[in-house]
Amino acid sequence: MESIYVPKGLNLYVDIDKSEVLNAIIVEGSLIFAPETDASHERFFDARYIFLRNGSMEVGTEEFPYTSKITITMHGGIYDPYLPVFGNKVIGCSFCTLDMHGPKRQPVWTVMEETANIGDASIKLSEAVDWKVGEVIAIAATGFDPHATDKRMIKSIDNTIPDKPVITLDKPLTHKHFAAIESYGS
Repeated sequence: MESIYVPKGLNLYVDIDKSEVLNAIIVEGSLIFAPETDASHERFFDARYIFLRNGSMEVGTEEFPYTSKITITMHGGIYDPYLPVFGNKVIGCSFCTLDMHGPKRQPVWTVMEETANIGDASIKLSEAVDWKVGEVIAIAATGFDPHATDKRMIKSIDNTIPDKPVITLDKPLTHKHFAAIESYGS
């Protein structure tokens, strides 16, 4: 596994579609992920450690968001060596700038219109969203188990009822997601 050092005053411009798993990237200059005009273009970047020391990492800016797809995967296990204070499998930041901006989304989260049960392969939302087929969403836990979150890819979106979309998921839910309002007393 290779390691990369980007000294102060230099930039590493990442314009490859897939990297090998890199060991460590130490950035005192800039690590910049190249923008792509094609929104369906996908880039993959894999590393064990990215450490920004007085440097910067840019995946889009607020003014010029990253509009295509990028997956940054941090590799490692619980017993792998770690950076003191930061840990392992980490993007560590010390006196740095970390910019990650994609297109603005409205809304960024919503609530479900009705409860989704274990085995359901669709959810009904309480408002319109700008989500797209192929995107991955997280359906948050609604009980006391913080691990009862389901992460699913959107297979289709039915907008037959205005402002109440039905999202079909790529696989059935493994947890119940409660979505009702209950009143007690007056």
